[in-house]
Amino acid sequence: MGTPYVLGGRVKGAGCDCATLLAEYLIEIGAAPREELHVYSHDWFCNTTSERYLLALLRHARQTLQGICIGTPETQPGNLALFRVVGSKRFNHGAIVTQWPMAIHAYGERVQAVNLVTHYLTGQREMALFDPRIWEQV
Repeated sequence: MGTPYVLGGRVKGAGCDCATLLAEYLIEIGAAPREELHVYSHDWFCNTTSERYLLALLRHARQTLQGICIGTPETQPGNLALFRVVGSKRFNHGAIVTQWPMAIHAYGERVQAVNLVTHYLTGQREMALFDPRIWEQV
């Protein structure tokens, strides 16, 4: 919490973005090895037809649900949520669920806790949930 938002950053307290926040979380819980993440721009999702974020996450967590972010009782603490925000056709933002509907995510100036259902960036947006405790390597 409070780590500044820095695109491509991967250091707690110094900087991270929404992708590196999820990557470091997966490493910390033992669900993923440390690997190089490709450098990307703030608008990468506007310039691709591939679900890059979704496909990368599926390597380390099983998708459990997809739908509109309005609430779901089966979501567990530690689940990961991906969203299609700012009119994107691709999943382009991620968060770590703490206690539904609360989650932490990196956006704006820093990593912070938000209510995913009511937050302007995630509420009423398409969401996919993942459980990193159950996964199958492809």
